[in-house]
Amino acid sequence: MTRLQIPAYTDRWMMGDRYGSLDKVTKRKSDGEEIAHVTLEKSGNTVRVILADCT
Repeated sequence: MTRLQIPAYTDRWMMGDRYGSLDKVTKRKSDGEEIAHVTLEKSGNTVRVILADCT
């Protein structure tokens, strides 16, 4: 599992739930952009964010 930080523009990041583990990566059908499915450490929720925006 890869640990990463979700983008700062998300509400979860603003609430302090910033880091998580990468579960899987999918691609959008419309533009081929990679979407990361991240399970957050603090809350345990899974969020979908743009992979290129993660650090």
